[in-house]
Amino acid sequence: QSFLDELAQAIGKDPIDFRIDLLKKAKANPVGKNNEYDAARYMGVLELVKEKSKWTATPKGTHRGVAAYFCHNSYAAHVVDVTMKGGQPVIDKVVSVLDCGIVVNPDAAKNMVEGAVIDGIGNCLFGGLKFDKGVVTQQNLNQYRMIRMKEAPKKIDVHFVQNGIDPTGLGEPPFPPIFAALANALYKATGKRFYHQPFINELNKKA
Repeated sequence: QSFLDELAQAIGKDPIDFRIDLLKKAKANPVGKNNEYDAARYMGVLELVKEKSKWTATPKGTHRGVAAYFCHNSYAAHVVDVTMKGGQPVIDKVVSVLDCGIVVNPDAAKNMVEGAVIDGIGNCLFGGLKFDKGVVTQQNLNQYRMIRMKEAPKKIDVHFVQNGIDPTGLGEPPFPPIFAALANALYKATGKRFYHQPFINELNKKA
């Protein structure tokens, strides 16, 4: 997903429009007969997250990143808004869109997405394990950095694509793309690509 952002930047394309253009080509000229993903549904979450985040009207001083993902027959997209204070990222808002078919329990589904967003941000900013002779050195939470309440996004705005498709996965799909969306936002904020977790180490690394 960061690679897609790099490609979009290299050719001067908006990163969401670039992804949608690629999916349009995949829909028009599919490779093989049994693709696992539906290009139209993949485009759908990108188009809706663009609309709901007001992507083209980025607030002044805000740095935005986007990413989308497919797994467990579901589609997820996030837009992350970051501001920098004292050289540290503040996640002001995350807009999330999920296409997981019919949503049976809207409140529980929303909670699952919110949990994936917060846990994903905590993991990519702070999470990291070290090993000594095959044994994890962090034996308890006082040695493993977790996200704190003040570091969670100020707002998480969750939307579901409305369709009549049978319910599909929801626990896993929103988790992976939050990593890339945050990495892309941090690139906008710092001019540096983030590939190695935890990102906080890269942010605090002296030039």
